[in-house]
Amino acid sequence: MDTTNTPYGEADARAAGNREPDLSGVDPLRLGEIRRRVAVVKSYLQIKVPDEADRRKHASELDLSVNQFLALVRAWSQHEKASAISGAGTAKGSPRPGGRRALPIASKATAREVIGDADANTSLVEIVRLVRQRCEAIGVSPPSRSTIWNMVMEARRQDPGTEDHGTLISRCHVRLPVMIDAQIEFPRLTLALDRGSGAIVLAALGDALSLAPYLADAVEAGTIAEPVVVDEELTERIQTMKVTSLERVPATAARTATARILGRGVGSLDLIYQRSRARRPEDMLRSRKDAALSAEDAARIIVEQLDAHNAARSAKPPIVPQRLQPVANRSRNRKRFDGGRDASSTRSISSSNRAS
Repeated sequence: MDTTNTPYGEADARAAGNREPDLSGVDPLRLGEIRRRVAVVKSYLQIKVPDEADRRKHASELDLSVNQFLALVRAWSQHEKASAISGAGTAKGSPRPGGRRALPIASKATAREVIGDADANTSLVEIVRLVRQRCEAIGVSPPSRSTIWNMVMEARRQDPGTEDHGTLISRCHVRLPVMIDAQIEFPRLTLALDRGSGAIVLAALGDALSLAPYLADAVEAGTIAEPVVVDEELTERIQTMKVTSLERVPATAARTATARILGRGVGSLDLIYQRSRARRPEDMLRSRKDAALSAEDAARIIVEQLDAHNAARSAKPPIVPQRLQPVANRSRNRKRFDGGRDASSTRSISSSNRAS
């Protein structure tokens, strides 16, 4: 077939037209839109010799001009990855201009040095004091307390763990808007963390009850290191676990300890340690093309990032009960994504840490 008149080598991409798209690197909130783009581009590539009418028809399905649509076709033809056609706007990738309040580079560099020298148990009060002291010594303005806090949390996301030993079992929420029973919620996550390495040993989406038998098996196999510190609100749900050294702590203390180990989050996902103080999940949908995730998509993304978190620490993937269940069964189980607010505490985890 003569393909000299087909734009951007479309014929070369037709052989791959029926493959499932590689969704890695795509903004989770735009999965629906990107799937729609891929479907329209694939439909266009199925036409042996597309004419101008075909181009206009497919472009209109995506509310794009013909030139914009052909740019998508070219990007797909060259890369065959959904991330290649996920961009929006000519300013994609452009750095934000610095404002009048932008801190001197030396200020943040000094703060990073202090944070790097501190261990995970160093209080924010002490870190702020040291940062201000060093900045004053070199004659630059120090970052604000909130900026330092954000830098500390981001550093903890990358750190291997704490100097503590044993396992921490706690709960948090994942900062992903998920559609559950016609409502948008942040999914709940129950974690068993190795305090020394920061690796996730086990994780359950939603109700902690699904974690109980796996915890019991892990204890018997010696995978759960002692002593075990557990959120006291979870002890009844995981009482099948038999350990010789078990410490029950208030939920706020467990979440504070989790924040000290994981910092801002796991992989590319941010975690919420105090649900009642977080913004509404709907507020994350800032564009008309943003959409809440299905429970199935959210589960896939969360498990991928849990695996990435452990891989960065040279640890094997965590045990996740939902990974082992048939998809059809999982999608019907609302408890798996219990997005309810924690009523046990009204105090912000950041406030708790800052006071330490």
